Amino acid sequence: MGLRNNYRRGMPFLEVLFKDIACIIREVYYFVQNNGKLPVWVAAPTYPSKKTTLSKIARMNRVRLTNKLVSNPDVIIYFENVTYGSASSLRRKYPKARIINVNCPDISKERVHVVHLEALGYSMNLNPKTYIGVAVEKSDENAVHDGQEVMCPVSFPKTDAVYQKVLDNTNEAGEYVDIRVPVIHGKIPLVYLKFKTKKHRFTNKAHRATLHKPEDIFSQEEISQIEKYALAMKVDFCEFDVLRHKGNQKIYIIDVNKTPYGPPEPLSKKDQTVALKKLSYAFLTLLNAKV
Repeated sequence: MGLRNNYRRGMPFLEVLFKDIACIIREVYYFVQNNGKLPVWVAAPTYPSKKTTLSKIARMNRVRLTNKLVSNPDVIIYFENVTYGSASSLRRKYPKARIINVNCPDISKERVHVVHLEALGYSMNLNPKTYIGVAVEKSDENAVHDGQEVMCPVSFPKTDAVYQKVLDNTNEAGEYVDIRVPVIHGKIPLVYLKFKTKKHRFTNKAHRATLHKPEDIFSQEEISQIEKYALAMKVDFCEFDVLRHKGNQKIYIIDVNKTPYGPPEPLSKKDQTVALKKLSYAFLTLLNAKV
């Protein structure tokens, strides 16, 4: 527990003290810059890392970002980096307030599959007991990055894993191309392409990244599908991991991230700044939208 935020359990006292002092200095600066005002955004229960997109948007807009459940915050965001979460503490503290992302507690691979079928009409999941051929086995938990290829049929599938089609998302240079799609208030403000080597195919490690307009990467039908998916997933502020399969040129949403980190580090500094401005504008639009 800290004075300004609730930090991770077991954090050394000196580290807590240093973080609190840094927060106070930053907040005084924001207070002066905002002509005597300090907007407060509550993001809880997890305190957002400085590398998260939300933290960067907060700094750009000179607001206090905290996971302490203070009275009368300007913005409330359910922010928890887990697969199966609960916003019960936020609901109890702010029973009548609008809470961003509050209706999306489950981002498991199975949930991703069910919503994918609902919104796009197809999915990448398969039955490992009956399918014949190579499949990808990955944990049902989000953000584990433990995918591996296995030969099916599998007599005794893991109960905590999902089995999916092997998607060919390589380009002409042999790089594996992940499409990272921020979705804020049901709209796509921008798209990143993240390029990986075969060694890091199933990890989050990209050696380069590029910034694009949504219409440069997706057809209008695909943009509508992604927006429909976000609506069905009941998520307000997130990023999707999308792959385009060479075999049929269809897109597949493989992951939902409600606590995104970004813009991607391999992106140029200039493009990072451009992306952050677009994300900030989209987020402020979400905050001002009528619900």
